[in-house]
Amino acid sequence: MERSNYYIELQMYCRGRYMTIASFDRNSCEKIVHELFDELRGDQQASDLRRLRINLLLNDTENSKTQLRSIHCTLDELAENTKIIIKKTFRAVNFE
Repeated sequence: MERSNYYIELQMYCRGRYMTIASFDRNSCEKIVHELFDELRGDQQASDLRRLRINLLLNDTENSKTQLRSIHCTLDELAENTKIIIKKTFRAVNFE
């Protein structure tokens, strides 16, 4: 499988814009990254209850990132999503 440089970025809405609060580097194949993102909880639409956002980014070049997918979530959903991301990342790093 061909590997690419993907990032999962966690953001929160603050003062009229989203600011990045965490980033996971997922140097992995496209299929695995999209399967991971499919497992995340949340909604594609932002709302007053969903002020947190998770983005899936592809690093095209040194200075260029393309946003592939995005999901908005509550704090409880973010906690569950973070567990999913960390568990999958741990498995990928230690068992590949």
